Amino acid sequence: DGYKAWYLNGLRHKEDGPAIEYASGTKAWYLNGKLHREDGPALEWFNGYKEWWLNDEKVTEEEVMNKPIIIEMSDGTKTWWLNGKRHREDGPAIEWLDGNKEWYLNDKLHREDGPAVEWPDGYKAWYLNGLRHREDGPAIEWPDGTNSWFLNGKKIKRKE
Repeated sequence: DGYKAWYLNGLRHKEDGPAIEYASGTKAWYLNGKLHREDGPALEWFNGYKEWWLNDEKVTEEEVMNKPIIIEMSDGTKTWWLNGKRHREDGPAIEWLDGNKEWYLNDKLHREDGPAVEWPDGYKAWYLNGLRHREDGPAIEWPDGTNSWFLNGKKIKRKE
């Protein structure tokens, strides 16, 4: 009959598109059983009418684009969004279930007080405004002790 639905653990859920598609053309976005979409309307009716929803609460389009949002994916990964971009000023914008952490401002890897990427195995990478950059040491530190130096996104030779 043209009806399609996606579920995870018995809840309507799809991370990369609408969780429900009706034969009429109406579409609904769900995450973990809640009407939710951060990059557009969560309900798109066949007649063109649209509704914006965040965590099962109806909001305006303006609220969606100006409200910080924390998304927890089914795998436990948490991502902070603002105005449709990965963004967090008081901690990592992405916290992966495996312990990886990434700091973003306005959708660019960025951190001024430490590495913008940290992995539990010891890997660290420093970024400013999306560019690998560190003035007081290597911009990339690998767990095996290998290091790489970058300034403003350009690889440089280590200063002796």
